[in-house]
Amino acid sequence: MIKAIINARLVLPSGLQEGTLLVEDGQILAAGSVIPPRDAEIIDAKGRIVGPGFIDIHCHGGGTAHGHENPAEAARHHLKSGTTSLLLSLAYSLTKEAFLQGIHNIRAVMEQEPGNLTGIHFEGPYTSPKYGARSEAAWEMNQDDYVQLFDEAKGLVYQCTYAPERPGARAFAQYAHAQGVKLAAGHTEMSPAILEEAISDGVTIITHLFDAMGCHLGKDSIRSTGIIQDSAADAVLARGGLFVEIICDSRAIHVKPSNLRLALRAAGPDHVVLITDATIRPHDPSQYPEDDYRSSPDLNFNEAGQLSGSRLTMDQACRNMKHYTQASIPDLFKMASTNAARAIGIDHEVGSLEVGKWANLVFCDDDMNLIEVYLRGNPVNREA
Repeated sequence: MIKAIINARLVLPSGLQEGTLLVEDGQILAAGSVIPPRDAEIIDAKGRIVGPGFIDIHCHGGGTAHGHENPAEAARHHLKSGTTSLLLSLAYSLTKEAFLQGIHNIRAVMEQEPGNLTGIHFEGPYTSPKYGARSEAAWEMNQDDYVQLFDEAKGLVYQCTYAPERPGARAFAQYAHAQGVKLAAGHTEMSPAILEEAISDGVTIITHLFDAMGCHLGKDSIRSTGIIQDSAADAVLARGGLFVEIICDSRAIHVKPSNLRLALRAAGPDHVVLITDATIRPHDPSQYPEDDYRSSPDLNFNEAGQLSGSRLTMDQACRNMKHYTQASIPDLFKMASTNAARAIGIDHEVGSLEVGKWANLVFCDDDMNLIEVYLRGNPVNREA
């Protein structure tokens, strides 16, 4: 039976439009100024915003579950908050054995009935030991190691983060790119020249811009001019044309407000990709006073007290981005859905309200507060 979502403010590629969305067999049949069939199941959106489900391409876990250990629970946690397509990230700090087990666990879940779990993001190997929580734990594979990992994860890896300046990283990147994996530069102090080389090797994504990024000149830039210049982040924004991931928490700790606005202005709303970088650590924010940023419920810290990802969900990230940048509703959905789909090459199936794509939907108000979530045309029980 055809479902007709009426009285909706639809987030279409052309912008916000009052209209109707028709859904059949989990896919979008029509969107805009259409008349529902007489026998359609009518769903009244009551004037709410209806946009494409969120897509998170960088996430380590959710709720109480590590993504590599319990991917089903982590995926359910984020689905309730509107993430209808999810890449679970296997981090540089995992051992080879944990990487392999994570691949196995994620594949097992994906072989069951279709859900929101879409695939895997390899965050490493070949990341810099200088940048990121527990960065010193990063291990550098030899060719046999990474060939084994990609063989085990065949068909599941959509993006891979690496630091282009690391020894051996270029051969690794060229191998990963040949497997059809989108390359992301991150946890890096790459120079503008090395960024250009990485782009020639296939880099199209920048992992959490401003976070875990340094300067190839080290402190020399500060000694000469008093400030850091020619950093990896500078090179990215000056270059343009790249998808840039942004972690936008409520206190703007990962990325400062001025840098959030800079990224949006320089990269443009068609290239910013909101992510959660969510993970699980034994951090209790209630132990800190309200004026201490460590009290923020959407931040995360590891055992060493290092900022370690977040506890964000994508709806929270959207609300935070709206607060700090005053981005429009259509632009927020670009950053939280459309751009991510384009970045990892799944935009033929999801990421916008267009005919033939999966009816992965979120209903929300003007402040990006969620009301309903639909996965392939079916409502998600957000209470379970």
